Amino acid sequence: MKVACIDIGTNSVRLLLTDYMASNFYNSIKKLMMTRLGKGVNETGLLLDDRMEETIFAINTFVKEAESYGAQSIYLMATSAVRDAKNAPAFIKRVKDQTGLVVDVISGVKEAEVGFAGVLLGTGNVDHLDHQLVIDIGGGSTELIVGNANGIAFSHSLDIGAVRLTGMFVTNDPITVVETNDIKAYVENEAKRVIDALKIFDFNRVTGIGGTATTFATMQHAVGVYLREAVHNLFVSLDQVMALNESLASKSVDERVQIIGLEPKRADIIFAGGIILEVLLKGLNLEGFYVSDYDNLEGYVDYIEKSKKR
Repeated sequence: MKVACIDIGTNSVRLLLTDYMASNFYNSIKKLMMTRLGKGVNETGLLLDDRMEETIFAINTFVKEAESYGAQSIYLMATSAVRDAKNAPAFIKRVKDQTGLVVDVISGVKEAEVGFAGVLLGTGNVDHLDHQLVIDIGGGSTELIVGNANGIAFSHSLDIGAVRLTGMFVTNDPITVVETNDIKAYVENEAKRVIDALKIFDFNRVTGIGGTATTFATMQHAVGVYLREAVHNLFVSLDQVMALNESLASKSVDERVQIIGLEPKRADIIFAGGIILEVLLKGLNLEGFYVSDYDNLEGYVDYIEKSKKR
């Protein structure tokens, strides 16, 4: 059956169009529109009206694409920014009034679950797989999940993300040494307990999903046009992450947009996401990560479709 799923994130709205059958995805197409819905949420607790308007426009655009595609089901989920905003009910109502669709605002726990499920769908849902760690750095939050095909052994959602930290700490362009150190110190403090908790596990694979992970892969491997087959399973080492962060810190936003593999609208926030990635990899003594193009979009579709049959 033809299915569409729209992920309303802190930084972007993403669309998955796919032929779904029994946990398999065929002829998948993914699209993205960066609307920065979460801008200012950390500071004010509110979704800004212009950000809501742009996001609703993106949702409407993707709903029309899904209808043209012939999708028999269209699912909408929202994550960190909508979870945290005091005026989220007004936003959800506006989406319902304009599209007729209900937004499912998923918890951090559920976000971790569907993200991990999506990774398994892309790596092979094999029972004998040892534990793997999934790192999902988004605009507003970061999910860390450990598990295998038999289930999740550990998951935790941190309120640190690329958009959130940029809004909290960055006022200069290029970023200053003081701002860089402040971001690092904040991430280290926020992540300390979860890093300590994760150290009891042995991972046979570390997988990154979300905009930060995929962007570091496309920058490192100079992938100018994003295609699933060009990005899925690329490896990025800790040393490469650190080198990219050093390069990003030395550049203005206008200079960053010239980097092959970096989406221009992500240029102002990618450094904060990179610091989260670097701190986590260092703290866990990891050599690097593989990137997965299968993520919470596939995981959410599979979760909903399986729920229908229970």
